Amino acid sequence: MRDIYWEWLHAPGQEHLRLVEKPEAIVAEGVVAGTLESGTFRMHYLVTCDRAWRFRHAEVQLEQGPTRREVHLGREPDGHWRVDGVERLDLRSCADIDLMGSPFTNTLPIRNLGLAPDEAREIRVAYVRLPDLAVTPEAQVYTRLDRGEPPRRFRYHGVATGFTADLTVDEAGLVVDYPGIWRRRG
Repeated sequence: MRDIYWEWLHAPGQEHLRLVEKPEAIVAEGVVAGTLESGTFRMHYLVTCDRAWRFRHAEVQLEQGPTRREVHLGREPDGHWRVDGVERLDLRSCADIDLMGSPFTNTLPIRNLGLAPDEAREIRVAYVRLPDLAVTPEAQVYTRLDRGEPPRRFRYHGVATGFTADLTVDEAGLVVDYPGIWRRRG
């Protein structure tokens, strides 16, 4: 079991992640408290991956003032996705999720892609947007920047938005520094 804490750098906020490796699965449970343009919020998520870090299921709950929302996502080994029990064919080419507001979900493609130094790969993810928890397919590119020696670094690029950030991660692929947005504190 590992406990990880991130501080938001771009707005008031923080995240606590508890990562548990079980014999049959990897379970990540996180709580995020922060501020968006729409106001302050609290989000709880539970992400389950298989032992190879392949995404299987997520439950996300968000509270913002009196409003409560939740979404359940699941990906079967054959690539079929369900969101709140409804099959989503538009997500079929997605391998992972990206949960807005959390650096944890960058870990999934970083671990799964197995990039060599200077290698880049475009992927599609099921992007969970805050605060409405809408789920859309998004294209992203990850590039490995390090030469196989610490610190490990990866470039994240959101294809639709043009946003790019150079992430520093630890040996497990968990974000240590996401410049201007998150910094790990523990």
